[in-house]
Amino acid sequence: MVEPKSEEEQYNKWKLLIPYLYDWFANHNLTWPSLSCRWGPIVEQHTYKQKQRLYLSEQTDGSEPNKLVIMNADVVKPRVASADVIQKFNPNNKNALIKQYKTIYHPGEVNKIRECPQHPSVVVTHTDAPELFAWSTERQPNRQGDKDKTASSPDLELVGHTDTAAFALGMCTSEPLVASGGSDTNVVLWSLADHVTNLSVHDQGTFDGKREKLASRLTLQGHSDNVEDVVFQPGSSTELASVADDSSLLFWDTRSGVAPVLRMGQAHGESDLHVVDWSALRPELVATGAADGSLKVWDKRKLAADGGGHALFTFNHHTGAVLRAEWSPSAPGVLASGGEDRRVCVWDLEKTAAPGAAPEPGLEKRAGRSIPQLMFSHAGHRASVVDFQWNPHDPWTFMSVSDDVSDELGGGTLQLWRVNDLIYREEAEVLAELEKHRDHILNIKEAPAPKPVGKGAKRTLEQATAAPAAAVPTASTQPPQEGSADAQQPAAPSAAGEQASDGQETTGPLAAQEQTLQNATQQQQPGLAEASAHVEASAQAAGNGVQADGDASAARSTVTVPHSDSQAIGAPVPDDQIMTEAGSNADEAADMQTAAGAL
Repeated sequence: MVEPKSEEEQYNKWKLLIPYLYDWFANHNLTWPSLSCRWGPIVEQHTYKQKQRLYLSEQTDGSEPNKLVIMNADVVKPRVASADVIQKFNPNNKNALIKQYKTIYHPGEVNKIRECPQHPSVVVTHTDAPELFAWSTERQPNRQGDKDKTASSPDLELVGHTDTAAFALGMCTSEPLVASGGSDTNVVLWSLADHVTNLSVHDQGTFDGKREKLASRLTLQGHSDNVEDVVFQPGSSTELASVADDSSLLFWDTRSGVAPVLRMGQAHGESDLHVVDWSALRPELVATGAADGSLKVWDKRKLAADGGGHALFTFNHHTGAVLRAEWSPSAPGVLASGGEDRRVCVWDLEKTAAPGAAPEPGLEKRAGRSIPQLMFSHAGHRASVVDFQWNPHDPWTFMSVSDDVSDELGGGTLQLWRVNDLIYREEAEVLAELEKHRDHILNIKEAPAPKPVGKGAKRTLEQATAAPAAAVPTASTQPPQEGSADAQQPAAPSAAGEQASDGQETTGPLAAQEQTLQNATQQQQPGLAEASAHVEASAQAAGNGVQADGDASAARSTVTVPHSDSQAIGAPVPDDQIMTEAGSNADEAADMQTAAGAL
């Protein structure tokens, strides 16, 4: 019997697979833990990158002030970074692409940050107090290195809660409205409209240090315990949803008064609800996450005012509390969730079930089968993922933070990452791209021998995996999709530690990719259809902890696609434009990057 892999072993295996799962990846070690992270506006555009603001919190031990930190990140554009660059990083180091821009000494811990959509340089923060604070990040003085540890003075103080309001915070996309929930069980609303002139990024003056107070506009009452999260329906200034430790999901319409218009009691059974998000592209869909690790998707049209109705989907994949859930701003029906199990999971509801289709009860992890809606799982964090966000300006690009408090890792980890486009694109589209390189793909064995590993040299899949593969025991494989040539292979368990049919155990959520790497030099090349058919299955297996089709996925991992005349796939960027590490030969980097994309 094979012993399950340790978390460190799984992490090391995941690092080997970075070029195959991501178009771009950047890791940045944080000095102090961060409980919240948000994308800010784009401030510069370049050929191969864009400079974008990041907002992060810093939760200190009291020896330094708690901070609201504004950073600048060079976000590399799609199909630019080479495989070597994104894979080679030290988790204990800072990243040269991410630099601190400004520091604000925050009065108390920063538990939640939300930017104002109408004025992206204005953010609102939650702390362990009844008050909320609004900050014009461009006008605030930079306190970085300031020996005076007195807290900065916010531009605006929002008052209205009667008890601590720590986490529930939402911003309206159509008007400058703020919604907050707290231990007083209330949902409180403010309008920043009267203070927009003072807070606006267009006001180039310096902050005079005077703190103004803003009274609440409305207080909504209906919960019976601490409110954990609140969200406006995208595009609406009157409709909201909130969740609380009373296990309920409430819907509000301020045109109807201060009471909820719809209540789903015991939405996740007896479990406390932590998160809620409302889809902008499918406005009938609302997602909730709970302390028991369950994630549910609701169709609001099918919920009755008296609490009748059921979730459209229920996922019990997370093994720890769900701490964040967010719908994609660019792909309808695509949802991401993250939490205490160190994973950020991406779910695609559009491809797997028609709207209104009856959900399969539970959709829990079962031996020998995967969850069809789970399309991707980010396994790069080694502690709880406390927050993440889709980049609103860059589809399929994420920012995530984890609380990695240790002597080695410091206070936390910030990661920026973009999913490989061959994982989520339509099969026909992927096939059309691969068709352009048919001869190269199907005759890969006739390619010249690889050069030695080194700067400017091409790293082949065999070189990258030969040493680790020799020490890794082979695990059983998951049956391929119907119609595959290997459809008669026995099934493997979906969760680490469950018994497989051949007496072996799976070894963790990276077992499928690990098997792919072991078989990479042993299999025959598949045709274009087979190569494309298993792209999404392999990424799904990464998240489910199940084995992919060993023969087909292994053969696919040997595929490289030459760059086209119009698009230098994986071509490195000149040193003076992005990073010195990316100065390898363009053709060699292109082959390696696209081989990574084929998985």
